[in-house]
Amino acid sequence: MNSSSELEETIKTTEQDDSLLSEQPVAEPEKNEEQITADYLSVHPDFFNQYPALLASLEIAHASGSAVSLIERQVSILREQNAQHKSQLTELVEIAKENEQSNHRMHKLTLSLMGCEGVDACEVALDEILCDDFSVDAIALKLFVEPIADQPEHLFVQSDSTLGQELDKLLTTRKPMCGFFKKLPMAELFEEKSQSIASMAVLPLFIEKNNCFGALILGSQNVRRFNADMGTLFLERLSETLSHKLNSSIK
Repeated sequence: MNSSSELEETIKTTEQDDSLLSEQPVAEPEKNEEQITADYLSVHPDFFNQYPALLASLEIAHASGSAVSLIERQVSILREQNAQHKSQLTELVEIAKENEQSNHRMHKLTLSLMGCEGVDACEVALDEILCDDFSVDAIALKLFVEPIADQPEHLFVQSDSTLGQELDKLLTTRKPMCGFFKKLPMAELFEEKSQSIASMAVLPLFIEKNNCFGALILGSQNVRRFNADMGTLFLERLSETLSHKLNSSIK
């Protein structure tokens, strides 16, 4: 009996020990002093307010190797950030001014087109205002419709001609295309100015998105003036405005 009781007592004791062991949390890895300090400062961000002398005595080395106090380093960083913000603000202000000027010029062009009678008058207005106000060196207005009796022949192009076919390829997206398009017959577009053209913008003219009746081609001597990565919002507005105007003239 005694032996049996002792055995039962031993088993109970062992089970209790195992239970205690299983309940003990797993020890976390010890942190080094640097991490402990960093954690403390994160929890107590006002620490240096209580010990200003300590803050002033701290030194942080620059990449150049010279040492300055932490306060001086913070001031230096703030100055750099302030300079960056000022630069960004200046850039935004300049962009805003440019946009305002572009809107003013676009309004002027729209009013001029509204007063035009006939496709040839629109061509003259486009040439004058775009070349004077929008840094465009040459324009070409081409319509894929039957020639109108009292309008110059150069404004109309056959859809099966080389020019008509190449323009049709560029107009499939019904959005302005920018770049330099080698397959376009430059002499037919810009005549004596063709040799100096380094970049172009091709604007679709349409009654509806799927009914393109012509194109306005802008040429520049500056290779970067019309590039594939540029924004096309102004060009889209010009395309829609001119399309609306010419739609009534070709009917």
